[in-house]
Amino acid sequence: MYRSIVLSGQIASGTTTAAKTLAQKYNLEFHYAGDFFRSYMKSHNIPLYDKSQIPDDLDKKIDAELTNLANSEKALVIDGHYIGYFTRNMSHVLRVLLTCDIEERVKRAASRDQEKETAEDIKRREEGLDAKFRKLYTDEYYLDPKFFELTIDTTLTSKEEVINLISQKFENP
Repeated sequence: MYRSIVLSGQIASGTTTAAKTLAQKYNLEFHYAGDFFRSYMKSHNIPLYDKSQIPDDLDKKIDAELTNLANSEKALVIDGHYIGYFTRNMSHVLRVLLTCDIEERVKRAASRDQEKETAEDIKRREEGLDAKFRKLYTDEYYLDPKFFELTIDTTLTSKEEVINLISQKFENP
């Protein structure tokens, strides 16, 4: 039986949209690593793609806080790039991986209200996320499907269908 849901995925694959919708649907607490990091990077004039400029101890602190939250008795939804990996051994957490082809992700990122990202920005940011994870934690790919119970390609899947697929797995493990 799942108590919480975590979503990880490629940039602009729909994790935040799905996480917010699921938190509202199930009346669960919502946590999003991206809010903190975007704010930190903006206030320190760091480009969004350059995760290497975030102090390692700060990265580890936020990752530990989110992991501890996921391991608590609280029922919640967490959206974070690394959270699926960190919760890989927590049986009460439904781990969802969202994927999407690059052309669609670029289209989505270019239409965002906040920072608009190009294909090169996305590539640089994903490379930076991977390099930082490998530097701080382990030489594994944190979005490897083996760490997740459910993988959904959102390229041609509607938001509603993504929510339905996750809800089915959450309600009927």
